[in-house]
Amino acid sequence: MIAIILAGGKSSRLGEVIEKALIKISGQRLIDLVVESVRESKAEDFRVAVTKNTPKTEEFCKLMNYKTIETPGEGYHEDLQYLLPRYHEFVSVACDIPFLRSEHINAIIEAYFSHKPRISITGAVPLDIVPKDITTSYVFEHEGKEFVSCGINVVTSSENSLPFVFNEPLLAININTSDDLSMARKNLNPNVKTAMI
Repeated sequence: MIAIILAGGKSSRLGEVIEKALIKISGQRLIDLVVESVRESKAEDFRVAVTKNTPKTEEFCKLMNYKTIETPGEGYHEDLQYLLPRYHEFVSVACDIPFLRSEHINAIIEAYFSHKPRISITGAVPLDIVPKDITTSYVFEHEGKEFVSCGINVVTSSENSLPFVFNEPLLAININTSDDLSMARKNLNPNVKTAMI
């Protein structure tokens, strides 16, 4: 299964002058952190999805020999719908989840292939374990419990979806605001003490 790293958003809430995928945390760009995890996973290959909003990211990807695909950049769901006819099933990975690891990707791929019939899988973290100072991107309910979507999914054309639950609070950090960025930098730096570790 191929992985597609979504790196085409405007990142308007972040207030940074640099494109989100190129922001550095602990000396590494966000895009490089995610690419590293994808390369170490069971994903067969990967593409970085870029848009007209992210010309510098596209330029950087070409420099690093990361394969890219351009999407319309009209929104998360719109871009996924654009990708589906080209890749009938894929792992979508947001470029702004610095605590993603290869084992997370492997686990969601295995969950997809073990489920019959095959349907879309949404990576999720229970809302009640997410620290209160994290800006949650998307909260949904399943069987009476609230979850935070954590930016990794198996995308298919199926109208049905199941959550795959990761009991890891840090995986709920998507870099959407300056507070999220500060939180990620503290938790990726072993010299900075934080209540989340």
